[in-house]
Amino acid sequence: MKCEWDTATIVAMSAVADKLNLDQFRAKYADCKPYFELLDGEAVQKALPTDLHSILQTVLAFLLKELGFRPRTELTLSISDSWEPTPDICGLLVGLKNQPYPTEPIPVVIEVLSPEDRFTRVIQKCRRYAQWGIPDILVFDPVGREAWHWDIATDDLVRIKQSYVFKSKPVELDLADVFQRLDAEVS
Repeated sequence: MKCEWDTATIVAMSAVADKLNLDQFRAKYADCKPYFELLDGEAVQKALPTDLHSILQTVLAFLLKELGFRPRTELTLSISDSWEPTPDICGLLVGLKNQPYPTEPIPVVIEVLSPEDRFTRVIQKCRRYAQWGIPDILVFDPVGREAWHWDIATDDLVRIKQSYVFKSKPVELDLADVFQRLDAEVS
């Protein structure tokens, strides 16, 4: 279903409307494309993924699988009545107990930046993922060929220089390998 609201209308509605709860959000936005996330009671439209974004999402999903995770793309997390994000990639260690959406922390979430993404919003999401108890929170920039992980001690994103060792499983993700695979898929 294509929603009939333009961006100005959505912004105006958000500015004057009360915070949405989960039922209200799902009733209004469940079938809308591009997709929306419920973030602090606000319906936030996900950035439209570019080709590069989509390729990196696929590469990361394959790498997670190789590392022993069960990757899921665009899996909605039902964290609370006012917070229902949809990370680009999730990494599970076992199948979902709570269907159709996880209602308990999962091992890995990865956000892939799109050109329209606001970094402050990404940090807000990462902070909430950490508060919820997700141990491995990663952010990738396909254009800048950079990546970050959430550091609980500093309550901020920290740049990954060479590799990332997961907290939820003793495996390592090599950044050079990620971007070499991305380049191979792009060419």
